[in-house]
Amino acid sequence: MAFIAILMSVALVAIAGISLRYQIRTWRRLRSSEAIPSDDRKYLRGVCQRRTINAFLIFILAAMLAGAFLSGGVAELERIAKLGQQEPPEKPTDEDREIVKAWAIYWIAFLVILFFVLVIALADYTATSLYARQQLRRIRNEQQVLLERDLAVYRQQKLNNRMRGQG
Repeated sequence: MAFIAILMSVALVAIAGISLRYQIRTWRRLRSSEAIPSDDRKYLRGVCQRRTINAFLIFILAAMLAGAFLSGGVAELERIAKLGQQEPPEKPTDEDREIVKAWAIYWIAFLVILFFVLVIALADYTATSLYARQQLRRIRNEQQVLLERDLAVYRQQKLNNRMRGQG
């Protein structure tokens, strides 16, 4: 079980590291003198903020997951859980209860951080979706204006050709 937890921690660190690397590139691009439209700059800044925060939260989750198994805490919890199944059944001591309470708080904190990772990911997905719709709308409007302009030029040329033919 500990091997799987360590493997998951390594995978989480890899995911967070790759994500953070891409965000650092984007931060540098935003700070450079490269001409980026203001709405794109605002969108990219928000994306970087959300994804950078998420990368650090994922690093924390990976550390907590690895720490839970490497510290021996999970093995201690298993020992306490088996106390009632022994012959004769033993009652947990006050120290055992404190250990269980501490580990319950630890895993609640883990789940709270995981919740924030999911909330930030959902916010990022929503922001990306809204931005994509906004850009698609902008492109459609630009195309519509170009088509209307081209149609007006075509009609004007057709009208001019008719006028020349009559004269």
